[in-house]
Amino acid sequence: MKEQKLGLTPPEVNMIFKFFDEDGSGTITYDEFLFGVRGEMNERREQMALLAFDVIDKDKSGILDIDDITEAYDTSKHPDVLSGKKTKGAVLREFLDTFDQGDKDGKVYPM
Repeated sequence: MKEQKLGLTPPEVNMIFKFFDEDGSGTITYDEFLFGVRGEMNERREQMALLAFDVIDKDKSGILDIDDITEAYDTSKHPDVLSGKKTKGAVLREFLDTFDQGDKDGKVYPM
């Protein structure tokens, strides 16, 4: 916040930090930040997410895994793959990890 020169006082910074640090760990995780910015999903957003889930779940197992993501997401044009920084598999795994909550077991379940 200091780098962005928002002009917030220390108490204001603390108040914002506490808002985002939901578990009180002293750090703000990516998920805590996203939840703080987006809030809870309303019914319409939830239905849209479930629809997208259903489209990606090619084998209709009710679980998204790396095989489902591989069929739905072409990483060959990803900038990091094109530049050689990452493999297609690494980009797929990162994408899946974005939605994989909890123990990061490579499986995404509907809400």
